[in-house]
Amino acid sequence: MKYAIWGANLAGGFLRANIEQEAYGGMDYNRKLVKIAEQCQVDSILFPVRFKGNIGGHLTNGGQLDPLTVISALASESKNIHFIAAVLPGFFHPATLAKLSSTIDIISNGRFHINLVSGWFKEEQEMFGLQWIDHDERYKRSAEYLEVLKGLWTEEDFSFKGNYYQISHATLTPKPIQKPYPAIYQGGNSSDAQEMAGRLSDIYFMNGAPIEELQEQMHNVSTVAAKHQRAVKFSVNAFVIARRTREEALKEYEMIIENADQSAISQFKNRKQTKGMWKNATTLSDFVANNEGFRTGLIGSYEEVAAKIQQLEAIGIDKVLLTFRQASQEVPLFFEHVAPLLKEKVSF
Repeated sequence: MKYAIWGANLAGGFLRANIEQEAYGGMDYNRKLVKIAEQCQVDSILFPVRFKGNIGGHLTNGGQLDPLTVISALASESKNIHFIAAVLPGFFHPATLAKLSSTIDIISNGRFHINLVSGWFKEEQEMFGLQWIDHDERYKRSAEYLEVLKGLWTEEDFSFKGNYYQISHATLTPKPIQKPYPAIYQGGNSSDAQEMAGRLSDIYFMNGAPIEELQEQMHNVSTVAAKHQRAVKFSVNAFVIARRTREEALKEYEMIIENADQSAISQFKNRKQTKGMWKNATTLSDFVANNEGFRTGLIGSYEEVAAKIQQLEAIGIDKVLLTFRQASQEVPLFFEHVAPLLKEKVSF
């Protein structure tokens, strides 16, 4: 199993709850996270994108650092960690992203990836005068976006004629170090997202969910991929509360839920543009942790959390995106107490 963690370019933390959590969003904290990640041999760090607000509900004036810029700085200060930047198509022409990505891949010596997010936050785009298009159209645009991006990364003389992008005999040099191109991550739970992932993406990032829901999504994406003679890898988001005993973990989980930020959750739930991403979220707990992280079930003793990760690995999950309340403290603890149990192939 490989592990990723969230970068902290968005201030505010990852819980919609009125509790103490690491809510930093500056470069000093991100440098600290990268050092910890490298020491623990974390595979990758995902930096989200946002032009307004944050992920959790914690109020902050920290704002939102751009993930591409943050990664270009951190790449030169690290050696092994892979960096994943979330990208919104509405804000970047694919040619611009192709150039930026190639440059960052060179800076990082082949350690850069994008996570294409088609965008659900209407206010965020309209406040800059960007045209808002409906869910189905966003995915059609994203599909064209990936076709252009791949073409510019891999071909010497690339042309493309679509509904959203037209490219005529374009060249892009230098190209990325990674061949044929940096693997593309993509999220989304809708059928449109799954079809696009099967056809064009390399790693499908799923929201937190129980095993049965994950298997259904993986089956859908793999079925599409097979029709195109492709294979897609899978990753899942999970909020982790791993403690010495199950009682300790559950006590903390219950404390978080008891202090849920009802105002932030109501505001989030009232947005009507999230057709696919949170379609299975029903309980308060589902909305407290970012991207339904509690639903994956990594809450319990070290042994119980390791056993759950074994189940994820058994169904074909390649990578878990770990989320923590206090990342700088809990990432080392996870790799001290949980990860070794899986390496030893212990039966639980």
